Amino acid sequence: QQISRLENLSKLQQRFVSDVSHELRTPLTTIRMASQVIFAARENFEPTVARSAELLISQIERFESLLTDLLEVSRFDAQAAILEIEAIDIVALIKETIDYVHPSQDRIIHLNAPNSPVIVDVDPRRIQRIIRNLISNAIDHREGKDVDVRISETENEVSIGVRDYGHGFNYSDKKLLFERFWRADSSRARTTGGTGLGLSIVKHVVKNHGGEVKVWSAPGVGSTFAIRLPVTKEKSI
Repeated sequence: QQISRLENLSKLQQRFVSDVSHELRTPLTTIRMASQVIFAARENFEPTVARSAELLISQIERFESLLTDLLEVSRFDAQAAILEIEAIDIVALIKETIDYVHPSQDRIIHLNAPNSPVIVDVDPRRIQRIIRNLISNAIDHREGKDVDVRISETENEVSIGVRDYGHGFNYSDKKLLFERFWRADSSRARTTGGTGLGLSIVKHVVKNHGGEVKVWSAPGVGSTFAIRLPVTKEKSI
């Protein structure tokens, strides 16, 4: 009876997250439109009001990111995350992602990849998203050091590794890394304050592609996240 009760509570929780996430999209869209109008006219405001407009737009973007993550998680819970498989060059996709995450000419991200295209059957939107999550995490935790991104391939699969040289984490934390809303500690979340769902989404997306994600880390030497994806994937859930 207790197991049945907990299963029902879990289903209610998933339904609640899904319903709330969908209901929030409409008012958030309206708020974003209004904030963009205010943000565009900020040069005509007093400095304190102009700064408030900048803070408003940045926090709305953060809210949208959280909402998008919640919607994605609810799709995985409902087993409704349908992959839109395309044959794409994973090298070009990751180069584009790096430019998006860190557009500065002061390059701190070093890409080691084959010179020729690496064609893989994936959902490009979702794969780009999880690579963006991993690279953003590495930048947040790099402690002033560079970040390495490596792409390698075999006949049947492609591997993507993202490594930082920051504090790393304890082995006891490894099993919790992919749990929703879990953070290593308050100091590691101090700068960006992400949603806490990024690594959970990485795990779901890679699994749905028939792949695997692994992590290596130790205090003081940084962390490495590596995902392996099959080169070909049938168009299914």
